[in-house]
Amino acid sequence: MKIAYGTYAMPTVPLEEAFPALAQIGYDGIEICISPKHVGSLPEEMDAARRARLKELLIANGLGVPALFIGGSLWTRDAEQHAANVERIRACAALARDLGLREPPVLAIGIGGARSDWDDIKDDLVKLLQGYAGIAEEEDIVIAAEAHCGAAVYNSERAIWLFDTVSSPRVKMHFDIVHMFLAGEKEDEAVQRLVPYTAHTHITDAIRNADGSFQLVLLGQGELNATAYMRAMKAAGWTDFITLEVSMMVWGKEGYDPLAAARESYAAITKAFAEAGVPRD
Repeated sequence: MKIAYGTYAMPTVPLEEAFPALAQIGYDGIEICISPKHVGSLPEEMDAARRARLKELLIANGLGVPALFIGGSLWTRDAEQHAANVERIRACAALARDLGLREPPVLAIGIGGARSDWDDIKDDLVKLLQGYAGIAEEEDIVIAAEAHCGAAVYNSERAIWLFDTVSSPRVKMHFDIVHMFLAGEKEDEAVQRLVPYTAHTHITDAIRNADGSFQLVLLGQGELNATAYMRAMKAAGWTDFITLEVSMMVWGKEGYDPLAAARESYAAITKAFAEAGVPRD
């Protein structure tokens, strides 16, 4: 397996600075966040010359790109918002090709919706994702749709139903173990259930409170058993990137140091790799 870091954790750091800094720390790959909150990250902020320079930087620093991580979510019943989402997916697909992502490129984005709306929206959500499967086929990409503790698809049961029903190799799961953990699932059991549906991963950490609230924290600072997760991913046959995410709960705080967070996250994940007996390759 390989280790990647998401620039979602680096909203103020230009990509030109992030690539060499993360390579120097030791990361094998970089997940590029596409968001108006992240400096210079939008497709319209990258002309042909800049795209060529970024591609050269990725190659020079030996960095793979497991996915582009697009801010926002797919679920909507608003026609204008849907059209904007489709346009954004197509623009990011073009960017992925220009940056030389592996084929087919993976574009990760949230599913969205609310837990309480599941029964009302699930059938329309299937139709929506099947429509995105057609767009993904046209663009020759894979869309990795993220289950999330605050969204309609928040646990393994709903995720399995959704991806089984959509039934497309072009729409797969963006599997962030922390959301299954927050849904009360054991790390190894969630991995066993969800790896067959997975195109892209995230790992972060969390502290659960007695009142049901939680804090997302840097990996190693919370209660998630990263070693058990890594051991389970190996047993499930996963050989691709494990991508570290740092939540806005962390990077939104005053005094946040993006490079210090990247270093601490790297130390935590490499420790989990070693304890689980997972080779880097």
